[in-house]
Amino acid sequence: MHERIAILGGGFAGLAALGELARHGPPGLAVHLVDRREDSVFSPLLPDLISARVSARHMRHPLRPHCEGLGARFTRTEVQRILPEEVAVETDAGRFGADALLICLGCENNYFGDEQARAGSIGLKTVEEGLTLRRETRRCAERLLAGGRCPVVVVGGGYTGFEVASHVAYALRRLTGRTYDELRRACPLLIVDKAPGPLQNVSGAVRRWAVELIGKFGVELRTECTVERFGKDGVMLSDGTQLAGALVAWAAGVTPGRAVDGLEASKGRGGRLEVDRFLRLRGAQRVFAAGDVAAAIPPGRETPLRMAVQFSLAGGRQAGRNTLRALAGEELEPFEPTDLGYVVPLAPGEGAGVVLGRETWGRLPSMLHYAMCSVRSWSWENRFGILADLRRRDVA
Repeated sequence: MHERIAILGGGFAGLAALGELARHGPPGLAVHLVDRREDSVFSPLLPDLISARVSARHMRHPLRPHCEGLGARFTRTEVQRILPEEVAVETDAGRFGADALLICLGCENNYFGDEQARAGSIGLKTVEEGLTLRRETRRCAERLLAGGRCPVVVVGGGYTGFEVASHVAYALRRLTGRTYDELRRACPLLIVDKAPGPLQNVSGAVRRWAVELIGKFGVELRTECTVERFGKDGVMLSDGTQLAGALVAWAAGVTPGRAVDGLEASKGRGGRLEVDRFLRLRGAQRVFAAGDVAAAIPPGRETPLRMAVQFSLAGGRQAGRNTLRALAGEELEPFEPTDLGYVVPLAPGEGAGVVLGRETWGRLPSMLHYAMCSVRSWSWENRFGILADLRRRDVA
């Protein structure tokens, strides 16, 4: 049996699908993974780059040797167009046909068409962006030590916005030696969000705890507010506040990339692909989607699963199994993942969340977050490296 399977994207879902195909695929199965990056990036740890709690090298996992170790082909290229009716994909490296496609492309920063926001802020979807935020935070610290001011605005009051703000505050405190209250007076650090309240997708108790914790870092939360205008001299908020020389971090949401945007398929909120209960693209028998790009609705639910590593991994494995079943003409299995909960981790070592159905806050959820990050990393070097980094004060 020499079926061809193409996996688009080497993130959590893509590598989980590849592992499933390697373990359970028939002899001679040809698998081709395509990604525009050389490495798979462990995105839940990207905020830790800002405060240098975890090294960038322990967030990267090289895709080529990973694929070769599992007998798969890897091509580094940009996906331009997905053709589900032809089970093919057009890329910068040419057109690739297959007998089955797995779309696991993940998501990108969503600037909602605002090019000023794209040019005037720093996102956090890549290692390079995380390192840029670290560098700019250190420049803020230098300005503060020289007697100047350096306002920081984090756009977006979700998980990532809270994490970014806490790591910036923690890094500034460590670099300047000032308390959070002193920093609050010298360096306004704001989270702004258009919504009437932050963390819209968490429980009331977790939201209250997270807001209380972020306040301890000297962070001010402003809801129903956003950046109105970007300029050379700073930014102006929609409430009229002008902040000269502000560092702006963008965490206002994510969206599937250009290739998915151009795909003629049913899409849900945020442009995520609608899939059936088997993770199959609607109207396509041999095209599956998993991870953040897929708006999966398991049996018993009315709304899509939130974007989370646990669902990306489970979805990738299920999509891999169902791809093999589809090619073999077997009955497909529904996607029914277990929800272990969620955590909003804040530096240094505190957080809030729901773990196995129980609301919790303080050090425990933060410890569980880093433990799961270590366990879910793709190599032993990275697993041990993450834990070793957390024991040190600063990393390269």
